Order: sequence, then structure tokens, then C-alpha cells
Amino acid sequence: MKARATSAIVAALVLGGGLFWAEAQSAQAASQNDAIPDFSSGGRTWVLTKGTQFYKIPGDTGPGPVDDKNYPNGKFAELGGGGARTVNRIADTSNPILKPWAKKLMDIANARVEKGGIPFVDASRCWLAGVPSMLLFPGEAMVFLQTPKEVWLLSKRDSQTRRIFMNVPHSKDPGYSMAGESVGHYENDDTLVVDTIGLDDKGPLDRYRTPHTKLMHVVERFKLAPDRKSVDISFTVEDPGTFTMPWKAHVTWRAGTPPRSDHWEEDICADNGDGYGFDPEELVPSPHADKADF
Repeated sequence: MKARATSAIVAALVLGGGLFWAEAQSAQAASQNDAIPDFSSGGRTWVLTKGTQFYKIPGDTGPGPVDDKNYPNGKFAELGGGGARTVNRIADTSNPILKPWAKKLMDIANARVEKGGIPFVDASRCWLAGVPSMLLFPGEAMVFLQTPKEVWLLSKRDSQTRRIFMNVPHSKDPGYSMAGESVGHYENDDTLVVDTIGLDDKGPLDRYRTPHTKLMHVVERFKLAPDRKSVDISFTVEDPGTFTMPWKAHVTWRAGTPPRSDHWEEDICADNGDGYGFDPEELVPSPHADKADF
């Protein structure tokens, strides 16, 4: 696919010490001042701290994100990988944010998993991450590339890339895609605010296959810690087509440490045609193009 190939080339140039990285860093140094937080820190990588789900923001009185039915608030993450595979991500569809049609779809998916089926995990089927689900890649390096006009959020997972256009309004007609159209600005010397619209209804939202419509609007706040060793990412999701109210959640990234998150290497998803040994009828098909992009 054209987009996947392009992002892979860009990531290789940026993180392999290529010319593009050097030019971007030079432009940043020449144009930024102390009021703009440096999330790149000379190529530092970031990694999700625990689990693969969103957490309720401390002090938030709202319902928060869809949680795990058996292990609420990410408790299964404390059990390690084996525990996570055992509970198999049963979504708590009693969350009041879900409209009836969304709850119905999620109950069907829950029933399949409870009978021994495999839950949908976007990465295992070579799907690109959506917004905000790109925040949930566990144990994989994430990197910020900051320039005066754009911030690129790069993931080692399949070399996926998000482009955030700085200090500009949204397009009048941005169209629709899995990543949508993101515009951003800096606040308070330590925060990158990202506003995303134009999200289609196909890109994953979380790891529970929570549906959404093209009305979804996401605002993320990437806040760099004073010690520059972590980034707290809080966000608000609005989608009047799917949710009864706006809801909030957050995750935390920490500076990358060995063995998987301190470096960058090629990582390309290769679909396994046999369905990983599970019933193909229960698997979401890998994405494909019906016609060539060029």
C-alpha cells in the first residue's frame, strides 16, 4: 500500500540518521524558543508504560473509557502477558457512554470471545492504528519529529506515521481516513495539543473494537513531565453518533529502555494466511486495496 510504503521510507530516513532528520533538527533549533517543549530530545524514544487499554483520568467524575469486564481499570495488566491472554479482552458494555447500537455490536463480539474465539487486535491483522488507538502500541518505540510547521508522531510498529500540522485551522473538507486530519499547537511550555477530525468509521479506537462514526472528534494533550522522562497523554472523545456523551481517558509513555523500546529497526506486518490457527470466520480480514493508488 502506498501510505504504508511511504511511512516506512520516512521512518527509516528519520531514525537511521538520514538527511531529513538532520534538516528537521536544524530547523527546529533555529526557530524554536524555550516556550516550545522538545519531545524529540535528540531522537529519544518513548514507550507505553503498561497494558494496552486506556485509563480513567484521576479526578475525572465522568464514566471514562470502555473497560475490561473482568479486570476493570487495567488490572489484568498487572498479571503480565499470560493474564492478558487469559481474559481475552471482554469489553464492559454496561458503560453508559455507549448508545444501544454500539452496545449490541460489542455484545456480539464479547459472546464470540467468551466461547473461545479470538478478539480483534488491529496489529495482528495488519490494520493501521486509528486515533487514539495509536497510543496503545505496547513495548514499541514511539518518536516525535518536531519542525516549525509539522510534528510527526512515528511508531516502530509497521513504521506507522501521524502528521500534525501546527498552528493552522482544519481544512474545510478534510475527507476521511483512519488517521484523520490533525492540527496542533503548544501550551504552557510543556504541552502539545492535537485536534483531530476527518476520522473514518473503520480505524480502531481502542482494543475492544468499540465502534465509532465519522462524527468522531478527538482532542489529545501530550504533556512532558518536568524531569523529561515521561509524557502523560490525556484526551477527550466526542462522537454523537456512537456515544451518549463526551468521555476522557489517558495513558503514560516513559523514556525508552531495553530491549525493545530503546532502538529502531524495521518492523513490517506480514499477514498469516491461515488465520493464526483460529476460525477464519471470526477474524477481521486484513486491509487490502481494491484498486491501485497510482
